[in-house]
Formats: sequence, structure tokens, C-alpha cells
Amino acid sequence: MRVVRFIGLFVVGSFLLIGCGEDKNVDTCIQEGAATGLISVHISCGDPVSRPIYTWSEGSDTTAANVRVARVDPSESVWELQSNNPGLDVIQSPVTHGISQANTFEPAAGSPEPDLQTDVLYRVTVTRADNSTGYREFLIKP
Repeated sequence: MRVVRFIGLFVVGSFLLIGCGEDKNVDTCIQEGAATGLISVHISCGDPVSRPIYTWSEGSDTTAANVRVARVDPSESVWELQSNNPGLDVIQSPVTHGISQANTFEPAAGSPEPDLQTDVLYRVTVTRADNSTGYREFLIKP
């Protein structure tokens, strides 16, 4: 009976130790909301943290025609990257906030923010040439 209890305690203790390990998938400077849409969008820490990195995919496809970042409240665009040819998905994931890529341009934003602020809720929206979209809201932790 003691052997069974010892084995049971050993197994439970092992699971507790595993559960207390550091989670390597938690980004310490970004808090993400739920993803919405056909395109899966993620945000991770940039360097500096005020310039996050946006990644996305729709299946194995990691290209897009438009990447737009906006404040949620009030809703206004703060940065955008568009394909020079709206019919083509030329923007490659990942994208660093404020940095353009070849064959793209940055249209004038409502209130441009080359560096994002902490504790402000933003939404990044990724759109493909076929109009499939995905977005995720996020904030940069102080």
C-alpha cells in the first residue's frame, strides 16, 4: 500500500514540476487578443518593443496585399503597408512595424505612429488580394 502511495505521489509531483516550468511561448512584452478571420495573425516583441513584429499565415501561404495597424478606440489608422499592385500578394510575413518591404508603399495614416505606445489597444489587420482577412488586437505591456 505504501509503495502505491509513493508511486502516486511521485507521478503527481512530477506533473506539478513540469507545470511550473517557464512557458517558452509567452511573449513578455505583448498581450494578444483572440485571432479573427481566415488568416491567422500573431504579434511578437520587436526591438525596440515599440515596433512589434507581425506574422501571419493562411495555411502555408504567408503573403498579403495589405497590413494595417489601427488604434481600436478611437479607431484610426497609425501605420499601413500596401502592395504596389493591389492584385498581388507581395508582402512577406514577418513584417516589423514601421519598416516597408520591396514592391510596397506606406499610404498616409490618419495619425501615424512609427513607434507604438504602451497600454494602447491596437488592431493589426492582414488582407490578401482575394480579400480574405484576419486580425488580432494587442497591446504593448509597460
